[in-house]
Amino acid sequence: MKRACWLHLLFLLCALPSAVVMCTGTAYADDAAALKDRLHAAEQASTLSGDTMLPYYLKMTVQLFDKKGAPGEQGTVEVYWAGVGREKRVYAFPSYSAIEVRANGKLFRTPDVGYPPALAQLLVEQVLDPMPTTIEIDQSQPQIKTIKFGNVPLECIMLAQPIQGIKTAPMGLFPTYCFDPGKDILRVGFNYGTQFVTRNSMATFQQRSMAESIAVSEGTVPAAKGQVVTTRQRTISDADMATDGLREIGYDAPVKISSGVTQGLALSQPAPTYPEDAKEGHIQGVVVLHAIIGRDGHILSLRVVSGAVPSLAVAAIAAVRQWNYRPYLLNGVPVEVETTINVNFTFN
Repeated sequence: MKRACWLHLLFLLCALPSAVVMCTGTAYADDAAALKDRLHAAEQASTLSGDTMLPYYLKMTVQLFDKKGAPGEQGTVEVYWAGVGREKRVYAFPSYSAIEVRANGKLFRTPDVGYPPALAQLLVEQVLDPMPTTIEIDQSQPQIKTIKFGNVPLECIMLAQPIQGIKTAPMGLFPTYCFDPGKDILRVGFNYGTQFVTRNSMATFQQRSMAESIAVSEGTVPAAKGQVVTTRQRTISDADMATDGLREIGYDAPVKISSGVTQGLALSQPAPTYPEDAKEGHIQGVVVLHAIIGRDGHILSLRVVSGAVPSLAVAAIAAVRQWNYRPYLLNGVPVEVETTINVNFTFN
């Protein structure tokens, strides 16, 4: 078995949904500024959307899986990158075909087709921009832990958010990015919930580190995989970026909805584990979380607004990151939403 494959398997086995601390390893109380510098370096080393990139064409094949991990439909995504903020994508799937063009701060798309498959979009982003944004890095309190998978150690940096009373959050609670020791090449990443992304085969394109083969799993169940089949530097002409026949959509900001509306969209809400210290102290209360929920109903980000005690806040995040929702529709189209989620802890 190839190293990347068994590394992926070990990672998934160590990161089951119920686990917050994924595997035993060595934790470091490292300098936050140094960790941010390392994340910024990894961002610069892997982005294919930076202002020093020359125009290029990229094509990848995509295999989607159903909820049980059985192979579903296959398709392709082509990317014509003409510079920062100027990009064309062509999606070709049996159930979805569309052209998207981003130019002059606007988004244009084939009319009446809705959004591309969320996992296909994720795979493309994992090739073009796999790291968090500069703002997300700068606003975090990063923590590092060396996690040993068999005989293979990875250095995992978590973008922790402040929780009052908690100096070091459990590793894996917030978005986490794992690297080979001492290097800035991203190998494994996971966000809120149980979605894991493994970059199995790496290449260099225009002096950037690029994933050629990517696997996405929901827990231990395969969800999607992508394979880059073509990358080449080329001139992107005005004809390539033409918007004739496309509809202007605009860049969508998250739509704010109430916690009550959010609750009505809930599909799966695993109950939080009541912390032992709160049980022993007969402590109860409500943890309020600020959340961004994606177009596919998955949690994209979480932040503690208020909470009874630190352990309840940690338990709330650990549970809510696994929750799923029906997509929120605006004029019949799924959109990202910004909302609050209330997690009640009642001692019986």
